[in-house]
This record gives sequence, C-alpha cells and structure tokens, in this order.
Amino acid sequence: MLKEERHRYIIDRINKDNRIFVTDLSAELNISDDTLRRDLVELENQGLLTKVHGGAIAKSGISIQFSERLNTATLIKQEMAAKLVPLFKEGDVILIDGGTSNLEVVRQLPKDKKFTIYTNSLPIANELSSYPNVDLILLGGRVFSPSQVTVGVSVFQMIQSVYPDWVVIGVSDIHPQKGLTTADREEAVIKRCMIKQGGKRVVLVSGEKLNTARNYPFASLAEIDYIVTENCKVDYIKQNWTSYTYQVL
Repeated sequence: MLKEERHRYIIDRINKDNRIFVTDLSAELNISDDTLRRDLVELENQGLLTKVHGGAIAKSGISIQFSERLNTATLIKQEMAAKLVPLFKEGDVILIDGGTSNLEVVRQLPKDKKFTIYTNSLPIANELSSYPNVDLILLGGRVFSPSQVTVGVSVFQMIQSVYPDWVVIGVSDIHPQKGLTTADREEAVIKRCMIKQGGKRVVLVSGEKLNTARNYPFASLAEIDYIVTENCKVDYIKQNWTSYTYQVL
C-alpha cells in the first residue's frame, strides 16, 4: 500500500472510530509501528489528527466561532443546563466562562434567586443584565471576537481577586489523557486561571467533544469536579473514563 493510500485509510478509520491504536493498525496495514508513527506525525503536521500516547485521536470539528455554535444542538444544551442549575444555591458566587452551553446555563437561572456572577463572556453578561437579583461583574479586557470573551492581563488579575463557589468552564475538546484543551493560547491562560481559583469546577460537554483535543491544554480531568453531558453519554463516560474522581451528570 502506498503512503498516500495509508494516509487516506488512517483518516477514514479515525473519522469512523475517533481513535486509533498504533499496534492494532500497524498489524492491520502490515507495516511496522515506526512507519505508522511517522505517518501519524505527518498527518498531525497537516492538522488532520492529534497524536496521543499509543496512537492518535480525531481532530476536533467544533468551530471556535461563537456565532456558528449558537443555534446548534440547542436541546442538548438545554438538557445539560437543566442538570447543573439546580445545584446552585442562593447567594452562590459563580465564575462563568464563555460558550454557548454556558449561555444556556444562565438562561435557566431562576430570576427570583440572588447570585453574584463574574464572567468574561459578552453574550452572558448581556443576558444577565436584565436579571434583577444577579450582582453581575464583567471581567474587562481585550475582546477575543471568535469566542466573544475577554482575555488579557486585566482579566487575569480580576479573576485572581475572587474565590468562587462554582467555576463553569467553556470547553470544545476533552480527552481522558490530554484533558481539556482549546485552540487559542490566550484563552487557555484565562481558563487555567479560572480553574486555579477553586470552588466546584464544572464543564458541560456534548458528545461530539469527547475524545478530541487541540493545541493548548488548560486543565487535566483530575482538576474537574463535575462533567455534565447529555443523557446518552453519561454511561459511556462512566464506563470508559473510570480512573478519575469527577462526578458525571
């Protein structure tokens, strides 16, 4: 089999299964493990997959453009938000990152309860501006337009001034070994800062984000307290990511 044919075969397999293992696929293709590893390096350099220990995983197909994600998988986002919101108690201080799933979380907050909410998300701040019982603090900084969030030194410093009860992080990619990753370095710095401030740390993860990774890591799974996912994926995570201590909702 020519190298180009191998590459097409590898990409077809990873698009189908989301992950490939070097030992299994090299035997299947009747090539050495070293040859397959070189193939994976070339394909990773072309942005077609992400190498991990023992193999490779699919490159995320999730757009980082907020506007493109806003009206997708709406029912799943509503389902996930409905699991998380009842855990919040009146008076809680919540640090909430950007993201369309996180926007659905604030839309479901009861308007008769008092919360203090810090956010770097312009759409979330706009949504909460009409909530009479929310003490809203917008983390001011440079606007990263694809995600509609603020980033930079001023945001970093403001985050360090609060120890929230909850940290709700936006995530586009999550993997059991590589953890939580994002496509932008500055976003990764802000997300990492949020994680370090403590509290109960939460991510909302729809099924297409599982087992994918990007270039900039900001947290390991061990640093997450709750993974909120759609109902059909709860058992999958519990069965396949069992070596971690988070709770799956």
